[in-house]
Amino acid sequence: MLTDQGKISLTQLAYMIFPAILATSILSVPGITMHYAGHDMWMTPILGSIFGIAAIGISFGLHRMYPGKTLIQSSVLIAGRIPGKVLGLVYLFYLPHITGLIIREYGEFISNNALPRTPMFVIMGTMVIVCAINVRLGIEVVGRTAQVFVTLLIVLLALIFILLIGELNPAELFPFMENGPLPVIQGGLAPAAWFSEYIVLAFLLPYVNQQKRTARVMLGSLLLTTMAMTVTNVFCLFLIGDLTDTFVFPVMIAARYITIADFLQHIESIIIAIWIFGIFVKISVFLYIFATSTAEWCGMKDYKPLVGPLAFMSLIFAYWVATGGSGISSLITASANLYTLNILLMLPALTYGIAWLKKGWSHVRKKRTNT
Repeated sequence: MLTDQGKISLTQLAYMIFPAILATSILSVPGITMHYAGHDMWMTPILGSIFGIAAIGISFGLHRMYPGKTLIQSSVLIAGRIPGKVLGLVYLFYLPHITGLIIREYGEFISNNALPRTPMFVIMGTMVIVCAINVRLGIEVVGRTAQVFVTLLIVLLALIFILLIGELNPAELFPFMENGPLPVIQGGLAPAAWFSEYIVLAFLLPYVNQQKRTARVMLGSLLLTTMAMTVTNVFCLFLIGDLTDTFVFPVMIAARYITIADFLQHIESIIIAIWIFGIFVKISVFLYIFATSTAEWCGMKDYKPLVGPLAFMSLIFAYWVATGGSGISSLITASANLYTLNILLMLPALTYGIAWLKKGWSHVRKKRTNT
């Protein structure tokens, strides 16, 4: 039994997933991929999207085998009560960690670029309160707010890219594959970690009111996300070049290149608006999954009483995961990406593999019984 009886449309699901992947990656991925892949950084999102396809495949595979069940619920049915609960507990330990990391990244970005004198607790706390209210109102409200904010996000992001076209230097594309494919593979690990977040579909698919064309739409969302990441990397490469990995948020530096007739300047405020719209949806999605998953694991019928305490826990984790600007940067490393891939991709893949083995074994036993 689901802890929220609300339903969302396929379109709303797509609007929720898009910023859940892109909101934080659009600022962090260019610098990380430049560090490893150099001038071939534009290829890394394309390579990383393979992990997104895997996450989508696992999510839909589990959903077809256990319709109407979230990943927490299906884990118990697949592995048994005790092992399934242990698997669920791993996700419950991970969710406040990643939610706190998202909140902390939001706080540091706003503090460094817009409100340097405002205490970090106020910046992060106000966003958490608004997101908690959004989540407590149910998945239908989360879906509707995502539709509004993501539409604005796409329009503003497209405007930034259009205004930057005149400043691009395509010569930065060369030398091409100077050190072979290995740096590109290493650089692809960062976007792969973000693409693995498509596993949130395994928690959200039971709430979709129409199941036709769902896989096709999600693959379209993956394609759009890949294009957005690739274009962002290309623009940062063409504008900043080798200096891309020296900035924590290269997109902010790129936006400062925009000057039209000495009239249209300081467009970086639009980047801040894009970030706020996207991060609001992303925090809401992960907080919603955290609250509903905890309620399902505990056997509760309603997740809403947990939203406030879990939101506060995520805020505490935002302080715990890093002690400063260098701390948050050090968390987004190769080892951190492997940690994310193990929890969000390898563990669900293991669960899906066990489900397939159980299905195959039951088929063999049934065949033997009939003979």
